Amino acid sequence: MKSNGNLAGLRKLLHPLIWVLGFSLLAALAIILSYLYSAQSSPSGKRSIKSLGDNVVITFDESDIPHIKANSQSDALFALGYLHASERSWQMEMNRRIASGRLSEILGSETVNIDRFIRTLGIKRAAEQQFDKYPVSTKRLLQAYADGVNAGNSQLGWALPVEYFLTGSKPGHWSPTDSVAWMLMMALDLGGNWHKELQRLELSEHLTTTQIWEVLPPFEPDEPVTKMDFAKIYRDLNVFNPKAGPVNNRSKKLPATELSAIDPPGGKDGIGSNNWALSGKLTASGKPLLANDPHLGLSAPAIWYFAHLDAPGLNVIGGTLPGIPAVVLGRTEKFAWSFTNTNPDVQDLYIEQIDPKNPGMYRGPDGMLPFKVRQELIDVKGAPSVNFIVKETRHGPVISDSYARARRTIDTEKFALALRWTALDIENQSVAGLLEMNRAKDMDSFKQSLRKNYAPMQNVVMADVDGNIAYQAAGVAPKRILHQGLYGVAPAPGWEKQYDWNGYVPFEQLPASNNPEQGWIATANQRIIASNDPNPLTSDWDLSARYDRIVDLIKARNSHDLEYMKTMQADTLSLTSIPLLDLFKSSTPSHPLGAKALEVSKDFNGDMRIDSTAALIFNAWVDNLTRNLFSRLGYVFTETYGDRNYRGALIAQLKNPNSPWCDDPKTERVETCAEASNQAFDKALEFLSKEYGNDPSKWTWGKAHTAISEHRPLSKIPVLGKLFNIETPFPGDSNTINVGRLELLRSNNPYETLQGPSMRAIYDFADLEKSLFIIQSGQSGWVQSKLYRNMSPLWAKNEYLPLQMKPENSKRTLELNNK
Repeated sequence: MKSNGNLAGLRKLLHPLIWVLGFSLLAALAIILSYLYSAQSSPSGKRSIKSLGDNVVITFDESDIPHIKANSQSDALFALGYLHASERSWQMEMNRRIASGRLSEILGSETVNIDRFIRTLGIKRAAEQQFDKYPVSTKRLLQAYADGVNAGNSQLGWALPVEYFLTGSKPGHWSPTDSVAWMLMMALDLGGNWHKELQRLELSEHLTTTQIWEVLPPFEPDEPVTKMDFAKIYRDLNVFNPKAGPVNNRSKKLPATELSAIDPPGGKDGIGSNNWALSGKLTASGKPLLANDPHLGLSAPAIWYFAHLDAPGLNVIGGTLPGIPAVVLGRTEKFAWSFTNTNPDVQDLYIEQIDPKNPGMYRGPDGMLPFKVRQELIDVKGAPSVNFIVKETRHGPVISDSYARARRTIDTEKFALALRWTALDIENQSVAGLLEMNRAKDMDSFKQSLRKNYAPMQNVVMADVDGNIAYQAAGVAPKRILHQGLYGVAPAPGWEKQYDWNGYVPFEQLPASNNPEQGWIATANQRIIASNDPNPLTSDWDLSARYDRIVDLIKARNSHDLEYMKTMQADTLSLTSIPLLDLFKSSTPSHPLGAKALEVSKDFNGDMRIDSTAALIFNAWVDNLTRNLFSRLGYVFTETYGDRNYRGALIAQLKNPNSPWCDDPKTERVETCAEASNQAFDKALEFLSKEYGNDPSKWTWGKAHTAISEHRPLSKIPVLGKLFNIETPFPGDSNTINVGRLELLRSNNPYETLQGPSMRAIYDFADLEKSLFIIQSGQSGWVQSKLYRNMSPLWAKNEYLPLQMKPENSKRTLELNNK
């Protein structure tokens, strides 16, 4: 009886708790349903907006591409800004805060180093100065776009994208200079020569210049662009920090698409793209074909948002970048264009010598000069504000005060590192150039508009309905003379005038080609030399594997069609694996799974297929072999292996079976490259068996090589990361046409990829309405929308959607009306 009484008492106690819990669940469900109903994640119907000039009609086709029909260009750009805010509000808020150095206001202390570096560069400050020089007509168009963004954000009401609730923030005001600043961030992301300069400086503390060229080999073997012994220069100057050591403050909470204290944007091997054009004499239709796939960081949502702008004097469709009021890559009714990164050396580091008597002064060519200084204040969520001084020299901002790797490399009591970078020039009007490109009536006028592109420099491959194909490198780069000075390969003494820039390469001397006799044009970030200027634009070209494979596939057939263009973009043969296959297959691992691994790999030809067992074994082997050879470089290797893949250095050293780099410095005996290979094979099998089990027949490349589109900034947050990230198995490697750059030491899974084809497009001039595109996520930035990730399966399988100006069907319509 006593027991029954206790039970009844317990029921009495729990009864109100159950009611409270039930009510709470119902209330939560009601809030969620109300939010999902109120969230404008698929805008349609009519909107009244007082800042609009005239009515605009937007129809969304079956690919979810909006077709904006406006009576003026300013209204078309207003509508584009409205859509960017409606569909990608959080992405734009992050873009705005990154470029302004204001992430910490909503994300806290984790992002202070990011903000400090961007503030030091002065991205937003440079954008404001550049915008002041823009033509009045361009300023008006940028303002119309900004008005559209702000109107789009205000129309969202209380049901904002989930990220705003999670961070306790709201959409900020978008200004025209935010668009200019985001263009500068794209230039920063696609630049990065200064990272290699810094790495050569780091290596100079322990290696000779000759040894440094072995680790970071010149494009032409044994033919560096400079003859100077820069390592000796630095040692003679005694520039090094006597307490140098590893930097251990890489954030574990931020996505790799973000920045951190030791890896600001740019400077990664493989950031580039593929594009090629075939003239009619090589196609089945007799009309040109043009293909493009830019290789950028994979983000969720995608970096691209496809749209069609139709207004008087403007009719263009293609990929836009939320934040920038233009179609960046796309076509008109008469021509199409494509980009790859030229990778010019437009960034130089300078070692500035600080006056020992007055740290506010530094050494110039003719005596001491004062640092220019300004104060910056970073507000930090949940922590005190950070107040700091930014210094500038006659070359540019001093980065050694804000960038940990630079600060730990040099003796900051005696020296500073300053950055000279073309994109910060007040003359930069690249956004104005994009607008002119969109308005071009034909390919000739389009080529003229390319003169306005300043940074980032791009390889522009074009084709038109009249059968023309053309190429133009567009952007500015400093003049350099082969074998004179340092040629930008390593930091230069800032007080010596011989290292100062002496103007930019004239547009007429940049590489260009029109209707070449061979009938094709291709670029893939390989070395390109102008016919009238023998001086290369950089010393740090990418390996030419992707370009060489594209050329092989073009030459493999006499006649090409749209389907073959798809096949080319899907190609996964890695030419940089072929020089290593003999050593791989001749290895004699001692691991118990060694014999079986060799058996399944005996016919491997370097094709990085998603279902290939051998591709996984090979990549694990070459990863461990690379570590065997170069991990003796210590933190200079471990902090950069991922940004750099060291493949060129590895191939070069393995040509000598007794290369000293193959010897293990920790043992007394001298190891050969064959022994280093065997050891790497054992390590690879140990790792693979631990991760994927003891049956190699069940291992596949796709299990390890997953493409992850990371969300900013939630990708690393448990549970939320799974919800917001987009992940799929993916073929290829860092050097295939269908690229999937390995993260290596940048990730717990060394073989995942966070950088690949951010979009693919193919333009068929037999009928431009048959053009195709795909991006790796979806058009929507609302995580609850089915359009957030609907294109991912298609992208992973190299399938496409139509890119049409005149689609037969539409899914919904949005009308913007002037009040």
